[in-house]
Formats: sequence, C-alpha cells, structure tokens
Amino acid sequence: KMKKLIPVLVALFVLVGTSVSYAQSPAKAATLTEFKVKVTFHCANGKALIEKELIKTDGVKKVSADLETKVVTVSYDSNKTNREKIIEAIEKIGYYTEFTPKDKKIEKACSHGEQH
Repeated sequence: KMKKLIPVLVALFVLVGTSVSYAQSPAKAATLTEFKVKVTFHCANGKALIEKELIKTDGVKKVSADLETKVVTVSYDSNKTNREKIIEAIEKIGYYTEFTPKDKKIEKACSHGEQH
C-alpha cells in the first residue's frame, strides 16, 4: 500500500512546487514601488483632481495627495511605469512637481493660488 502512495505523493509535491514557482515568476508578479513627490496643488479640489486622474495612469496602483505638505505618494508597478512617466502625468493634469523644469510651460489645472 505504501509503495503505491509514494508516486502519488511525489507527483503531488512536484505539481504543488511547480504552481508555487509559477506564481512567483517575475514576469507575472507586480513589483510595487513607492514614490513621493512635492506638487504645486494648493486646495482640496487640486488634491481630489490629482488622486482621481493619476490613478488612471497605467501601472499606478494607489495615489494619496497630502494637502498640508503638498506631497503626493504614488504606489506603482515598476514593470509598467516609472517616476518620469508619473511626473509627466502630473504635469498633464496641470501641476508642477519639484522635478519639473522651472521654464516648462504647463496648462494649469486651476487659475487661483500660487503663481509659478
């Protein structure tokens, strides 16, 4: 009886081992990276706009804009996007970041508040 059970257990072990290693395959697993960037929004509407629009960027998983510190924290899949693309997306929404060249022209999201 034991001799018949051993091949079944070996097959089961191999099957489970294969599925576990497949699930951990780097091509399939999302590599989440956190990025914090200072952004020139200044009101609750700006905060809401950044959070609503930036999450639509491919690879962005979570966005949190802090109204007090003006820091936007972005969790993203580094297999799908990167810091440069996130900065570009923020600029397209209408805000400067701490990495935006000062002479870059951006169509601002709102017309009141800080002048840049």
